[in-house]
Amino acid sequence: MSSAPLWRCELHCHSIYSRDCRVPLEQLIKLCEKRNITCIALTDHNEIAGAVALAKIAPAWLKVIVGEEVASREGDVIGLFLKEKIPARLPLEETIAAIRAQGGVVLLPHPTDRIRHEAVGAEVAEKVAKDIDFIETFNARTVLRGDNQSAKEIAEKNDIPQFVGSDAHTPSEYGHALNLLQPFTTPAEFIESLKKASFVSRPSSVLVHFNTALVKRIPYLRKH
Repeated sequence: MSSAPLWRCELHCHSIYSRDCRVPLEQLIKLCEKRNITCIALTDHNEIAGAVALAKIAPAWLKVIVGEEVASREGDVIGLFLKEKIPARLPLEETIAAIRAQGGVVLLPHPTDRIRHEAVGAEVAEKVAKDIDFIETFNARTVLRGDNQSAKEIAEKNDIPQFVGSDAHTPSEYGHALNLLQPFTTPAEFIESLKKASFVSRPSSVLVHFNTALVKRIPYLRKH
């Protein structure tokens, strides 16, 4: 067993490169330092440019994983360790295949969140269970807490390893859901480490959704 300190990993979060988030990369690094986040997967909506840029400017103490939360036709799926952006609106199975083609890791976020139209839903989650690496069984932004529990039940029923995500879009949210991992280098090592991870998590206030809705409206408000 490695004696190295565990990495405190934020595996689902956003930056100014997502249209519903206004947090710049420089502020994101400062937030990681303040909250002792030592590994971050930046998973902007349908974009990897922010994660690529973050990896270039991140200090040595911050491990950066290039990720993307991709809007497939059936709902959101996350790819980690990406080299190229995955296009949106492909069928879910094609999106998963595109992540695999890059040697990436497939995560299914907030699959049973009844409020979000971006969630794939329980039926689809069951259908692709054999094709995903991890399922998010705690999303700090999920309003109906039973939806996290139903995701956990799908994971346990199908023997899918679990992870937690803050899904942060505002400064207060980063670090609300952390995965404590042994250090890793490769995607394969990451998978094995996350399978053995422990979690630290707490829910975000429902008010963060109002902030996100406002951010989405900023371009319209500026125009009018």
